[in-house]
Amino acid sequence: MKRDGRSFDHRTLEAIRLMAVERVRDGEPAAVVIASYGFSRTTIYKWLAAAASPGIGVQALRSRPATGRPRTLSPRQERQVFRWINGRDPGQYGLDFGLWTRSVVASLIGF
Repeated sequence: MKRDGRSFDHRTLEAIRLMAVERVRDGEPAAVVIASYGFSRTTIYKWLAAAASPGIGVQALRSRPATGRPRTLSPRQERQVFRWINGRDPGQYGLDFGLWTRSVVASLIGF
């Protein structure tokens, strides 16, 4: 059974990547190593290429903070919006559309 790495937390994935690369460097076949973790065969070759990059090496396999736009709402505001939406429909707020979409939620919030 193949695993999807997105189901693991960042620390676990980092540990798996580091152990897998170390096992291959110790002489174990890459296909055997990755099969023992249950990931797709091509995955380990990406990890090996990243670890072999000059100047970076194994640091390329370490977890990093996610990039992207910072959140607009605070966690408290997000919980409030969830309470507004959960179990209700936009018509209850006088909105014309019957389904929650990003744009409908944005108009409810006032963005």
